[in-house]
Amino acid sequence: MTPSSAVTIFGSLTIDDLVFSDGSTRWGVPGGCAVYAAMGAMLWTSQVKIVAPLGPDYPAESLDKRIDLSHCPPATHTLRNWGLYEEDGRRHFVSRSASRDWAKFCPSPVDAIAAHQALAHVAPMPRALAVELIEELRRVGAESISLDLDDHDLLASSELDATVALIRKVDLFIPSRQDLHAIFPEAGPLEGLRRLRTFAPDVTLIAVKCGAEGVIAHVAGAPEWVRIPAIPVALADATGAGDAFCGGTLAGLAEAQDPVEGLLCGVVSASFCVEGLGFSGMAAATEEKAKDRLTMLRQLVEAHPF
Repeated sequence: MTPSSAVTIFGSLTIDDLVFSDGSTRWGVPGGCAVYAAMGAMLWTSQVKIVAPLGPDYPAESLDKRIDLSHCPPATHTLRNWGLYEEDGRRHFVSRSASRDWAKFCPSPVDAIAAHQALAHVAPMPRALAVELIEELRRVGAESISLDLDDHDLLASSELDATVALIRKVDLFIPSRQDLHAIFPEAGPLEGLRRLRTFAPDVTLIAVKCGAEGVIAHVAGAPEWVRIPAIPVALADATGAGDAFCGGTLAGLAEAQDPVEGLLCGVVSASFCVEGLGFSGMAAATEEKAKDRLTMLRQLVEAHPF
């Protein structure tokens, strides 16, 4: 499946040391929100570009050769994180001391020229930087922008107005349940979705990632909200599943020109992500398997009055 426009992912590349809720660990794992989003998008398009500072210590050779890294600005070293996972699905990433200035490991507004192909996903990054980047993306002609916020930034700020102003600048807003809780601490996912829609009525699609429970979403102007379950697969590693969902959703929407179909593509991308360690699940995915899962998932979409 190849939409007419390439997808560009703006985010960061990382090397992570992971501690899981069962006590198991994985050290020195190449990752980053940009890579997982790109891999999720690649199921639905052959044209994916990453724009993220690239350090000489990042094993770029481990990435799929179809991912274009030619627009990655150089970095002195790669962002290094501790990743801590809890039993309820929450995750906490803490940068090591040499990587504490997160903005240095994110693309700057001048890198927005790489999105001339019109489809851009802005992965988690400091909010002030996301604002500047999105504004520049619009200026250079990006037609469809998706956004995944960072819950650390949300928890550190009580400025709801500033968050809403940012959401209104994009076409697809795709927070996690954890992000939504940071915005509306007293609201559950559905109530949070309703509040977001009240604040941002013109955003084409608002979708809340609910982990193993799937996704709930609302399309602008629709009388119903939708729930799409997660595909039941053997869980190997949930790292990056939310990012894979974001990339798959943007690419799928571009291919099908239908928001719900885009969501289905996102869920399929996430299902392949969790089946393997690191990138291996998505690397092993085939177009035939993706189509089979998409066909099955279409039968499971629920619609409820909004």
